[in-house]
Amino acid sequence: MSTIMTPELQKYYENYADLFLTDGWKQFQEDIQAAALTINIMSLKDAKDLHISQGKLDVFQRLLNWQNSIENAYEEILNEEKEGSS
Repeated sequence: MSTIMTPELQKYYENYADLFLTDGWKQFQEDIQAAALTINIMSLKDAKDLHISQGKLDVFQRLLNWQNSIENAYEEILNEEKEGSS
């Protein structure tokens, strides 16, 4: 899949890069990590609680991995462009 880095796409990744450098992002990540640690699977009373907790953990993991996902996608586009220009 070849992706062309449009000005809009470049701005999209630059906005995330700026966000990831802020103290607010670091604080948000710490809060999400702390929230994930509060889920105690052994204390759940039934399957419904288990499914709810699984959903929460999935969301927490997505948020905790968001920066890596964005950075990896950006690097992939840059590598595709570099290979395309060779």
